[in-house]
Amino acid sequence: MRFLVVFITFLIVYTGFNQVVDDSTRNVYGPKTTTVISEDQWLNNYGGYVPLDTSIYLFERQSEVDKSARRYQNLGVLGTALFPIFYTPGKTFGRTSGYEAYLPYASQPSEVKYYDTKSPFIDMFVLLGGENRNIVDIGFSRNVNENWNLGFDFRRITVDKQLARDGRGDRQVEGSTFVGYTHYKHGKLPYRFMLHYSQMNHNTAELGGVRYPNADSLQSDLFDFNNALLRLEEAQTNGKERRVHLYQDFQLADQFQLYHTLDRRIEENTFKDFTDGSAGGNYDTYADFYPNFFVDEDSTYQRARFSSFTNEVGFKGDLASVFYRTYVKVRRVDFDYNYFDPQAGSLEKYIGGYARFRWKEQFAVTGNGAYLAGGEYTLGGTISSDILNASYQTTKYSVPFIYLNYFGNNHEWSNSFNPIFTNQLKASLRVDWKSLEIIPMAALTSFQNFVYFDQERQPRQNTDPLLLSSIGADLNIRILNEKGEGWHLENEGLFSTVTGKGAGIIRVPKFYYNGRFFWRGNAFKDKVPFEIGLDTHARSAYFANTFAPEIQQFYLQDEFQIPGYYKADLFINMRLDKFFLSLKWIHIDQPSDNGYFASPFYPGQPRVVDLIFRWMFFD
Repeated sequence: MRFLVVFITFLIVYTGFNQVVDDSTRNVYGPKTTTVISEDQWLNNYGGYVPLDTSIYLFERQSEVDKSARRYQNLGVLGTALFPIFYTPGKTFGRTSGYEAYLPYASQPSEVKYYDTKSPFIDMFVLLGGENRNIVDIGFSRNVNENWNLGFDFRRITVDKQLARDGRGDRQVEGSTFVGYTHYKHGKLPYRFMLHYSQMNHNTAELGGVRYPNADSLQSDLFDFNNALLRLEEAQTNGKERRVHLYQDFQLADQFQLYHTLDRRIEENTFKDFTDGSAGGNYDTYADFYPNFFVDEDSTYQRARFSSFTNEVGFKGDLASVFYRTYVKVRRVDFDYNYFDPQAGSLEKYIGGYARFRWKEQFAVTGNGAYLAGGEYTLGGTISSDILNASYQTTKYSVPFIYLNYFGNNHEWSNSFNPIFTNQLKASLRVDWKSLEIIPMAALTSFQNFVYFDQERQPRQNTDPLLLSSIGADLNIRILNEKGEGWHLENEGLFSTVTGKGAGIIRVPKFYYNGRFFWRGNAFKDKVPFEIGLDTHARSAYFANTFAPEIQQFYLQDEFQIPGYYKADLFINMRLDKFFLSLKWIHIDQPSDNGYFASPFYPGQPRVVDLIFRWMFFD
């Protein structure tokens, strides 16, 4: 952290003395001269470089839970394990490890930004959170010449325990992510490439949740944050990921381009816990938490390692208003644990394609499909317009490795599960009339051969069809003056049900709500845009899944119902030229003796104040 402070100070001083100005001493470069693009835009031939985003809208939402519109549950603290509240079909229909609780903290190829800078560009983001919760993100990018750019992004997150903290600096989360990237367009030949290397190292102290002080305790007694009784004391998880990713293409004609992607990924997840000698009373923070001890009764160490190497080759092109892409792909995967290797490396062979029809900027239709030798496949499409948006996807994909075979100190199983089959249909309709916008929506997701972890933390498969149905609407109201300033009331509500034999294995809240009520305007002679308002969330009571850190999986439980709750965050967002600022009071409505639960046995973040800022420098 000291290094980061010194480095940030150096960057500020350096850029302050090296601003590029014109004859009128005004800065020549800024957010409009620095542009950005993603791999998906090159891969699917749409759009181009766009200016940097300088909007302050939703700037107060910076945690992974907030950025997902609260569609993740976590363990109550920034940087902890994540689980999707509304179950989603697998995005990868080849083999995966199944270790996904910390995967959202790793950088994905689709998220990497490639810049075209007319001058060296520095992007600095800092979240100084209450109770010593901090994020620092520093990005640097510059063009070597007009065709070649390189840069890096470094993100660091440190979070103190919010439960039973032993003084300042008693960490619960320490994580870092690094991405180094470059892209190049040949000056004469129609050749270009994108290349990046990324790595994540995420360490978490696993607390196991809180426990009741005595047999007569109530749920409200679990909100004594400073004196909380923890279920675990010495447990630690570590998630690591390293990836090298390359995209390149060569244009033979407008109608025909060759392309190639290469992806090498290594994922490693470890867990360790040791008896600390403090067991006593009615609860032992080691022996009473785990169901079995197959290897060692006083220490646990478990590791899982997954690797993949993917090569994809294809051709694509534009035919009038139609874009097409077809490809073949070979993917080698391997997976093993520290105690045994359940399967030797295997080779997956795919063929697939994608097509898009676009009429001006008002209407677009896409279709996609892929087949994996052996019988797995995915097929789907989308329709998008100013009024109607709809999508359909059907997928048959492999069960993740962890559900099939496992042996560790606390668990053992060997299963032969059938591939999972899912169908998902989504649709929304947008009606915008004067100051009112209404977007009714519906989502239907069916599962066949659904896999899950039961109340005993054992993997199971339900062969009967299940249907998750969600219907709702966005209702947005604007009350503006002649300058376009005014009040905005944004509401999102969903009502969800699960039907089918065994419907109880999918747990979702029946009612789910997000709201944002704010004033948007400009201050200081219209030079400083700002927003001030409330960011709210509510959901109904349900028996949410809870977390087993030794296998990094969320599993069913029937003893702890998360009560329905409502929470509100007060925020102020503003932008002063290239400086963005947000003050956020989290859970401003929290009573002094109560709160909400992010997951069973895990109280949500108590009331704190966060200072968030972003500063862009253009040398």
